Amino acid sequence: MPRTAALCCLCVLAGAGSAAAEWHITPMVGLTFGGSTTLQDPDNATGDVHASVGLAGTWLSPGIFGAEAIATTTPGFFQSDTGTFIDTSRSTVLMGNIIVTAPRRFTEYFLRPFASGGFGVIRVSERDIKAALASHVIDVRANLAGFNIGGGAIGFFSQGVGVRFDLRYYSTIHGTDQGANALGEAHLRYMVASAGLVIRR
Repeated sequence: MPRTAALCCLCVLAGAGSAAAEWHITPMVGLTFGGSTTLQDPDNATGDVHASVGLAGTWLSPGIFGAEAIATTTPGFFQSDTGTFIDTSRSTVLMGNIIVTAPRRFTEYFLRPFASGGFGVIRVSERDIKAALASHVIDVRANLAGFNIGGGAIGFFSQGVGVRFDLRYYSTIHGTDQGANALGEAHLRYMVASAGLVIRR
């Protein structure tokens, strides 16, 4: 799935005229919420709100299509403020997306709405507080095939600088056997609301 998504993005890029295209680099900050998982989560933290950071590289045509790559990471994803079991944890996402957006000629001086979705990898890790003593019960490191779908809007203060608002749903595609690290097959899903500073080329 990740290779298919990357190939689709390359096809879109290769088939468009670069002279009228926009390239965006967008560092983002956000909050995760609404999560659920079958992975071990003794602190019940998956559904909590966690801070995340990310980076998006985006190509937009003057028409309605575009492509992007998104990477986000959420430290402490399996840890809560009152939890006592997990010592370190993280969820990291790398996705390749196809974008559908309003034509630029209609939104030159306004917010440009978009929707996007694609496939990639969700990497999760968590370790309990006893892992350093080699007597851990929880020590999870897994790369899971995933997808995302979301949307938002982009607006500019000047020719080169603007902002992006984004709401996105991430989920694993299918479960894999993680042994004692999951209740049945491994599944993970959550939402991310984020905002970022857009640098346009």
